[in-house]
Amino acid sequence: MRSDEHQPGLAETTPFEKILRALQAMHKTGKFQATVLASAEGLPIITVPANYDSDVAATIVAMVRQVSDRAQSQLGMAEMDEVTICDHDHTRLVCRYLPAEREGLILAVMVPRGRSYRRVTNQAVKQIKRLLY
Repeated sequence: MRSDEHQPGLAETTPFEKILRALQAMHKTGKFQATVLASAEGLPIITVPANYDSDVAATIVAMVRQVSDRAQSQLGMAEMDEVTICDHDHTRLVCRYLPAEREGLILAVMVPRGRSYRRVTNQAVKQIKRLLY
């Protein structure tokens, strides 16, 4: 039996659990310091690792969202795909937007110096969109 076929007696995997597994895999593959899936308002939904201070990340995500909203309204830019903040040590906070009809989500990752992120976050974004939208 294929792994995607229903097996009687086994508990169904929820979309939340599938998204959590996708984020855990992305986090491991990308060797990121932290991964946060947050609401458009910055409320944390999933954090990897689970003990990461999601309140700090959520505050940053909300602040970045405000900056991107201002860029749209005041500079006439199109809807943001990504906002990246880089520090002097070349650690990056990358916020990827997952637009939706209503709210939307933000995927934020802390990327260590010298690590690439775009391909692995693209894959995670596609998986999340497929599961939710």
